[in-house]
Amino acid sequence: MARDLYVDGRERLVDWLESQLIGPTAGTDDRREFDRSPLERYPVGVLHPLESEERGIDPASEASSDRPFPGGRWQDDDDDGDTPRDGEPGSSQEKVVPVRRRRYVPPSSVGFSFCVRGATSLRIEASAARYEADSEDRGTEGRFRRRRYRRIVLDPETMCFGDGHRERRRIWQGRAGIDVRARVHGQGTIVTVTLFNRQTFGWDEDPRLRVPKRVASSLFQVRLECLVEQGEVVDYPRVDPTLLDDEERELELQYRDRRIFAVGHGAAVDWQVDSEEPACIRSDFLPRAETPIVSVESRGDAKVLELEHLAGADLPVDLLLGFVEEYGNWARNRCEDADRLEERADREAGRRITARMREAEDRMRDGVAWLARDRNAALAFRLANRAMLRQMERFDRKRDTIHRWRPFQLGFLLASIASTVSEDPPHRESLDLIWFQTGGGKTEAYLGLIAFLLVWRRLHHGRSGGGTAVFMRYTLRLLTRQ
Repeated sequence: MARDLYVDGRERLVDWLESQLIGPTAGTDDRREFDRSPLERYPVGVLHPLESEERGIDPASEASSDRPFPGGRWQDDDDDGDTPRDGEPGSSQEKVVPVRRRRYVPPSSVGFSFCVRGATSLRIEASAARYEADSEDRGTEGRFRRRRYRRIVLDPETMCFGDGHRERRRIWQGRAGIDVRARVHGQGTIVTVTLFNRQTFGWDEDPRLRVPKRVASSLFQVRLECLVEQGEVVDYPRVDPTLLDDEERELELQYRDRRIFAVGHGAAVDWQVDSEEPACIRSDFLPRAETPIVSVESRGDAKVLELEHLAGADLPVDLLLGFVEEYGNWARNRCEDADRLEERADREAGRRITARMREAEDRMRDGVAWLARDRNAALAFRLANRAMLRQMERFDRKRDTIHRWRPFQLGFLLASIASTVSEDPPHRESLDLIWFQTGGGKTEAYLGLIAFLLVWRRLHHGRSGGGTAVFMRYTLRLLTRQ
């Protein structure tokens, strides 16, 4: 019951976010008017009008919707076009490096590609809306007022496509078009469906009319959907492995069980592929995905994770070695899985991944060995655990709670000890990054290592061990938005 309430609340939140960024659902007759430009109100799911290839807008400018960017040079208000340029006769300088500004051309099309096998019959549907501004910018008393925009729903357009190579059709009185291309592939036929805005926009318009004219020639709440009435949608062809670098090959191996039926162009793509029903593929400007919950339970003796036990008078070295051994057993099983892969490229990628696992195991063993032979490191580790325990107890409203590290947190601490307190190990120059979902405890792991370092510096170096030891850059703005 609690999960249902959580899921329903989350769905309502996502639906609200979509309504704020994209606007009303396509086909909904929303007649509300507002005095703010729809391009500012609904920045997602928009197909902008076509512009000259030599012009664009600068998103960093405060007046990007009113200023042209002709020929790669930003035109200022005080530039009448007759002022000598730098380096030209009459200028004060003979040579100057031109200032390069970011040029941005808003997207005017959206589409997707998929692979289908057998005789093909497609039914394509496009929907959108547009906004129009009041023709008058003055009120009844002759005073200037903000223009009001009203939404106009465009009737859905349907297009059928059979066996062929290409077909293009104009829709919505020539405002837009649908383009379908098919090309033969080894597994079948790759079909690309595109919806594009055919309207144009010129920067030579009256500055007071640029915004309303740009709005009038844009398409909002765009949706493109393709129903495969005949034909079998198969996995989209993967990139040739020989063209991938090592990291890309490893990602392909890790996500080899995830099936991809389509790729998006200008937006994400979603699909419903069922053997009993016709496949449906649609564009998605605000994609959503379910992130599975990652288990943080320990497979060995859970007592090694208890902060109170690690902060005791005697450091449990045997338990820490058992913790590392448990990780080593898991890593060895992954090595066997990698050796059983059929493709040679997959085996090589798997062995690179498992080699890093074995390296992490060696680093954790070195950390435990350092704690066992260095009294200052052992005491710093115990005091760091005590500091983290006191912090957790202060903010925990429940009593008699056993506070534990999560396995990845303790593993990170053990793997970082040797390279933190010694300048000799080869991993001193390595950047250790914890990759875990939000709220999983990354900050606690970093703070645990910081507490260990601060205490160890003072134990090892005495009074000279004070001062700044850590620089921490925290993305507070991003976390606040999340």
